[in-house]
Amino acid sequence: MAEHLSQSELDYPFKLLEYFNGFRVSKVIFSACELGVFDLLLKSQEAMSAQHVAQELGTSVDGMERLLDALVGIEILEVERAEGTGEEGDNLHSLQ
Repeated sequence: MAEHLSQSELDYPFKLLEYFNGFRVSKVIFSACELGVFDLLLKSQEAMSAQHVAQELGTSVDGMERLLDALVGIEILEVERAEGTGEEGDNLHSLQ
């Protein structure tokens, strides 16, 4: 059956996935802007843990960890492991 499909028909599912991923990226950036994540990190001028960011912005720690991890994944933030800890929540996030 696939041998009878045109190249554009074969590419269609990948194009949809590309659009979905683009929407997710824009939603992550928009959410971070709305919450003031970038303003806080810029103002602090030092790396911050998700717990500290969540506390400063009045959000849940779990949600902030997910948001910051997404921003790291799309290469907007950098992450470094805090010295002497093995806990993922102790990662420090900063602007690139």
